[in-house]
Amino acid sequence: MPKATPKILLFSLILVFLTSCAGSSPSYSRKDIGKVIAKICKEEFSIDIKVWEEGNTIWLYSPFESVLDAEGKWNKDVSTTVRRIFLSLRRVILSIDKRPEFYCFVVSDIKKIGADLYYAGYVKDLMMLEIGYLPVEEFENREVLIQMLSPKALGDTQGTHIPLHDITMGEFISYLVRQNIEKKFTSEENKKFFQINSIQTDYARTTLKINVDIKIKEYKANLPDPFEETKKIVTRLLEIYDPKDIVEVEINDTVKNRFYSKRALLEEK
Repeated sequence: MPKATPKILLFSLILVFLTSCAGSSPSYSRKDIGKVIAKICKEEFSIDIKVWEEGNTIWLYSPFESVLDAEGKWNKDVSTTVRRIFLSLRRVILSIDKRPEFYCFVVSDIKKIGADLYYAGYVKDLMMLEIGYLPVEEFENREVLIQMLSPKALGDTQGTHIPLHDITMGEFISYLVRQNIEKKFTSEENKKFFQINSIQTDYARTTLKINVDIKIKEYKANLPDPFEETKKIVTRLLEIYDPKDIVEVEINDTVKNRFYSKRALLEEK
């Protein structure tokens, strides 16, 4: 049996606990999730947002005229608004009769630069954070953050440029793999020694594919190996989430090209 089994069983017990904590009489119905989140934001914080449900993914959209201040830092009003929207999302998620699997919250600069910031996460991680089981630092490693320039965001108050779809676990893990590899090699202890040329991840038809091109720019003893670190990151995420839709993993760097079954990676650990 894969070594991940004890953790999967523990995770299942936690979910049972979370379900019992929610109480036998949920405050909100899943069919009203969009209306409820928008209503809380409007009535309690005077915030207008757009909310959509795509399959098992809840999407939220909040446009701003400018997300950065004169110093290039996050505008304080934007930070406060984002925090309040997340509070509203968490409140509804914890008190709903049937929870979605993923959320994706998009913050856009629609006037000054045209840019999008995506926060995407697994709802069960959010729940574990709320009860204190998941440390904030670990939650940050499990929430996807994607920033991109987006000319189509300019003037878009309705979120029509957002590619709404139902996020799959395979897709979600592909984003996390890329993010965690980048964090590893741009950390304070490693950024001096490595140059990231490219990190590409993709999920399609039960296969997770990762291509990394990371060069050593300054040598020292015991530097992490990009291929092996990528393998560790993938294995850890497979162990955490046990995705049914990922069957095979392909890892490529400038030297190696390897195929693994999910089972083999978990058993090897």
